[in-house]
Amino acid sequence: MDNQLNFSDILKESTTSLTTGGSITIAGILVALSISLLCGLFIASVYRQCYQGVLFQKSYATTIVLVTLVTTMVIMVISGNLVLSLGMVGALSIVRFRAAIKDPLDIVYIFWAVGIGIANGVAYFSVSIISSIFIGLALLALTRIPSRPRSHLVIVNCQKEASSNIINKISSIGRKSILRSESVKGEICELVFEVQSFKNAHEYHEVNTIVGVEQVRIINYSANN
Repeated sequence: MDNQLNFSDILKESTTSLTTGGSITIAGILVALSISLLCGLFIASVYRQCYQGVLFQKSYATTIVLVTLVTTMVIMVISGNLVLSLGMVGALSIVRFRAAIKDPLDIVYIFWAVGIGIANGVAYFSVSIISSIFIGLALLALTRIPSRPRSHLVIVNCQKEASSNIINKISSIGRKSILRSESVKGEICELVFEVQSFKNAHEYHEVNTIVGVEQVRIINYSANN
């Protein structure tokens, strides 16, 4: 029973460590922060390569790197100290984050950065490095593999007599095609198709080879393509 520490003993040791300072060295701090910086830059690079939106946010990539560094610093400070751990929980409970997450995948990068920061903060460098490489390769592979057909709107302006040939041509290109609208004014016809296909959008420019076609417009209305 004498070798077991109760809550009072743990609290006393934590208070002593708080007043006397930890045993972590400057070299250890620099090594941990340096590895966190490299891992954070790697995560930001993966984010840039896998980004599928319209406008790339450089500030978010910078945030990923900073989150990794700050998390490492926090974990080094509170590691093995109960008083500081409780104080950090109380401080974080006051903070309210109001930033809107536009893409659910963005949350993954934040958790990834936090996890790497925690691992480096407790000097589990092999875990952070191997995990970063593994997760990065998984994300790159998942974003390169098409999981579903791409959706497009194909708008064709043509002569009225060419409409049947156009419908057959688009049906042969796309995995699924639906004629959503057909407008006729005199001899001019406008056809609007909703098509789904694993092929690239430029495949539909083959419709231009049909006699009677005047213009082909392709609209991609999916944010992830």
